Amino acid sequence: MSIRRSPLFAALLTAGIVAIAVPVALAQPVARPGPEHNFNRHMDGRVAFLKAELKITPQQQPAFDAYARVLRQNAGEMDATMRKRRDARAADSEGKPPTAIEQMERRAEAAKLAAAHTQRSLDAFAPLYAQLSDEQKKSADDLMARRGRGGPPHRRT
Repeated sequence: MSIRRSPLFAALLTAGIVAIAVPVALAQPVARPGPEHNFNRHMDGRVAFLKAELKITPQQQPAFDAYARVLRQNAGEMDATMRKRRDARAADSEGKPPTAIEQMERRAEAAKLAAAHTQRSLDAFAPLYAQLSDEQKKSADDLMARRGRGGPPHRRT
């Protein structure tokens, strides 16, 4: 009988695999949560950045503060919405993926929330924008033209 076919070899091989596999398996988390979204995490920095870039004057401060409150409120609502979604996924004991209808409902809900946030931001920003100097308005225009968060300005033709 060859060594590879012996019961002792099989037992040692199995023990070796178990000795390696069990600690590796135990070191792995059972369930990894999705990325933690926190829209409010950097809001103070974002507000400070906007204030500095726009060179807000003391006379413009009340209008800027109103706009900053709206930014924080929008971020707080996004945090709450994402937390609610995570909790709903965790509560789904079957772990089944959402149906096509559920996915579309989530997208529609997200679009409504984004539209509401955009309108609220516009309503708060318009009075501030009206108080800005031409130089400040150019800075605001450039900031709004950036892609995403802090990307380069879009090229205008």
